Amino acid sequence: MADHGSSKDIVSLAYIGWLYLVQGIPYGLQDKFIPVQLRSKGLSYSSVSTLKVLFIPWATKGLWAPIIEVWGGRNRWLFIALLALGISAYTGSHIALENVFGIGCMLFFLNAFSAVQDVTVDGMAIQMLPEEQLGLGNSIQVVMYKVGWFVGGAGFTYLMSILDWSMTLVVLALTYLLTAIMVTVVSAKDDESSEEETKETKDKGQDDDEKHKELNHNDSQVNEILAILKDVVSTPGTLWLSIYVLLYKMGERGAVNNMPLFLLDRGMTKNQLALWNGTLSQGLSILGSLHGGIVSNKPHKIRDKLFYFSLYRFFSILLQFVLILMWNFNFFDEKDSLLTVYAVGVLSICSLSYSSGVISTVSFTLMMQTSRLCEKKTQASHYSLLASIEVAGKLLFAIIAGFIIDYAGIASSFATFAVLAIFPIYILQHIPVDLVHMKTE
Repeated sequence: MADHGSSKDIVSLAYIGWLYLVQGIPYGLQDKFIPVQLRSKGLSYSSVSTLKVLFIPWATKGLWAPIIEVWGGRNRWLFIALLALGISAYTGSHIALENVFGIGCMLFFLNAFSAVQDVTVDGMAIQMLPEEQLGLGNSIQVVMYKVGWFVGGAGFTYLMSILDWSMTLVVLALTYLLTAIMVTVVSAKDDESSEEETKETKDKGQDDDEKHKELNHNDSQVNEILAILKDVVSTPGTLWLSIYVLLYKMGERGAVNNMPLFLLDRGMTKNQLALWNGTLSQGLSILGSLHGGIVSNKPHKIRDKLFYFSLYRFFSILLQFVLILMWNFNFFDEKDSLLTVYAVGVLSICSLSYSSGVISTVSFTLMMQTSRLCEKKTQASHYSLLASIEVAGKLLFAIIAGFIIDYAGIASSFATFAVLAIFPIYILQHIPVDLVHMKTE
């Protein structure tokens, strides 16, 4: 029985991991691949940053997550989202890469349906993972999402050297189609299991959970949605975590998005960026996420590790600011000095990526732990709200950062990024003691 349960857990984690992987591809496409392509064609920092507004579905998913929970069921919404993603990718294969408006429309639909997929998969993960596997589960979530991010970024760049733009999008469309078929098969098996459990329950008599479901079924769906929203807002720790996740990525995203563009302007090629900023830094980010998963299994170390790596991240951004300042003061005169600029730039990106990986996984584990304080029907919506706020913080500053660079200069902008990276450090020093899972031993 133990081996059977263990095998079932492995299959469940692999299933969730694959869904997070395909979900991360559009993000990598928009975050790593498209900006470099557009900047290489002469678009300004502010124009490239404006495309970040297409992430708006991710920032608003907390508002409509209760609707997904109440109407239709997760498996149905998941299938619809994957099918729509495949159609969006296939449609994009007929749009020229030079058509910025057309590419923008494709990215918007990819983001919208990926956000729907995210709500459904997060709900599955929260209910499937036992307390002792939260760290492992969040490592898989973040790591596999970043693998998808890598596929959509550096992976697309490499694939473009073999296939053209159109065929690359066709491959993506087929990936989503095959995943939708897989979801159909898995959901059919789940339905069979649910029917068997229901029969057993009726034979033994209805328990409290079954009665609770029947009562909810008799209530109006609108009142149920309102009840979910009320529970989401009133859950202990929500306000503190909302402030933290809103701010903790702002400075980092400004630096991560624009340091590669700075190196591109200094003469680094797109293929070099794909190697260093795409492959190496993403690999280190994944290693950081695995480290974060290990830390998350030791609750008494969570606060210290978050504080330490937030400080480490601040110094990485500070290094980037110093590098840009030295460039502006013509410290690097000779062509040979460009190698130093590239080396320091890549080093700072890599160190930033690793610390970001640790911070992300630990923070998402915190979010999931807090969401599990809600009633079962509310957990996915609560987690989606926190995730929406997290995306909103990243999105807001990712859009503004390009305009700050264009109008205030890149050195002043990176000084701002460094200052913003201090805020999470300050917040971590004031963690509420009533959050049990954050107490130190």
